[in-house]
Amino acid sequence: MNAPWWQQFFDVIWLQVGQMWWIFLLSVLLVGLIKGYKLDLKIRDSIVRSGSYAIPLAVAIGMVSPLCACGILPVFITLAMVGTPLAPLMALLVTSPVMGPDALLLTWSGLGADWAVYKFVGAAVLGLASGFSILLLERRGWLSSDMIQLKPLYREDGSLAPAADIAAQAGVHVKRMQIVPRASKLRFICDRSLDAGLFIGRYLLLAIVLEALMVTLIPVAWIKLLVGAKSFWSLLMAALIGLPLPTNQIPIIPILSGLLSMGIDKGAAYTLLLAGPVTSLPAMIALGAMFQRRLLLVFVALGLGLSVFMGLMLQIIS
Repeated sequence: MNAPWWQQFFDVIWLQVGQMWWIFLLSVLLVGLIKGYKLDLKIRDSIVRSGSYAIPLAVAIGMVSPLCACGILPVFITLAMVGTPLAPLMALLVTSPVMGPDALLLTWSGLGADWAVYKFVGAAVLGLASGFSILLLERRGWLSSDMIQLKPLYREDGSLAPAADIAAQAGVHVKRMQIVPRASKLRFICDRSLDAGLFIGRYLLLAIVLEALMVTLIPVAWIKLLVGAKSFWSLLMAALIGLPLPTNQIPIIPILSGLLSMGIDKGAAYTLLLAGPVTSLPAMIALGAMFQRRLLLVFVALGLGLSVFMGLMLQIIS
């Protein structure tokens, strides 16, 4: 006799929490170390002077920076205001929501080593392909940095204002994070780890609950009808589902785990793993106010199109 749905619901939650808790702690500690030693800022500041290597460097930054589609916006705004070329900026904007050291560890824990490799490769391909595509469109005169509709804002001392203030001029709300200096580096790392833990933990727990609801309440036949077949249709449906999905690189992991257990096609799952974080709805709303329409459409088209392409590649080889 099958267990009641509520028991299955709590069994799924207990299983996922038991599987991921230690990786979760390790991932937030890694974020604290990155922030404590300012590794992401040191790499970020080198983009402006990196010349022809700007796009690969921007992709590398996106892959080590533990920031989602919304979290990367302050970094993006600051770089845009100091004259960073458009191509590496967009490469960073595509890569960062998909990949981060914390997300890589949690993907390995929640989905397995193969999916961690898929995530790493997919983020690199999306970032590099997007950056060089933007560069080509710039050279053909179809895109330009002027399509970013933000204007620099300076303090009384002549220094550049915070990204949140610059964004506010365009009617965009960007989260302002207050960093309290600490005499002890260990204390600072612990503070940043705690910040990351609270931010990641609430979304991860919510995603685990959503996974449990899907597994226990949604008929498997519905999932297989939409994204269960090894077909191009499944890839398109996964991309369209990921377009409005308000999930970043962390919550998508347990949601995808639930979908895979229900029979989703691996290629469609890969498409969703990449497309969902890139086209997060809150980020799209902010970018809609920051970008001219043509640039926004190119960004969305690259994010979805490349995600479908990577899903198709996995379908072919698997």
